[in-house]
Amino acid sequence: MKALLKILGFNRADPAAERLYATAVATARREDHFTQMGVPDTVDGRFDMISLVTALLNRRIGMANPKHVLRIQSLAQELFDVMFADMDVNLRELGVSDEGMKHRIKPMAGAHLGRVKAYADALAPVDEDERLKRLTDALVRNVYRAQEDTSGAHALALRAIDLSLELDGATDDEILSGRFVFSTPEIRADEEGEHV
Repeated sequence: MKALLKILGFNRADPAAERLYATAVATARREDHFTQMGVPDTVDGRFDMISLVTALLNRRIGMANPKHVLRIQSLAQELFDVMFADMDVNLRELGVSDEGMKHRIKPMAGAHLGRVKAYADALAPVDEDERLKRLTDALVRNVYRAQEDTSGAHALALRAIDLSLELDGATDDEILSGRFVFSTPEIRADEEGEHV
């Protein structure tokens, strides 16, 4: 019923979800992801980056105090809805027809949900080296899947870990109210001298 009301224009999206999505998009669109880390600057590459950052937000929403369980569930769903409403608009602006949308949005939604789990699983290990390895592997499979050169995955994994740590330091109120905004990630060198 809620989805139908939204379609009819009687029920606007949760403002907190809209704000979180806006910060996800701003972070995902950082130029260095495409120029220095080798993420393809294509429709798919931009979707992959938004999916990554939104997945990190989803993970943090799920880590909020269980006393907020209803808010956690509703915000996670609202964030998904806002993201795919935006994808729908963007694809239509690119000229994808109604018939074509059926073949684009559903696979994109399924891919995103799979990545939410894959990235959360990759970030779960306490050991930093294991976490970095797992996340790099997950990014190679998802973000760099069509690339011959996947060397940027290491730097992007470091960036994603930094973002997840920033999210871990946020309060539940900042997350659940949608007031959280990522700071500008620093350029840092890892132990091998590669730059993020």
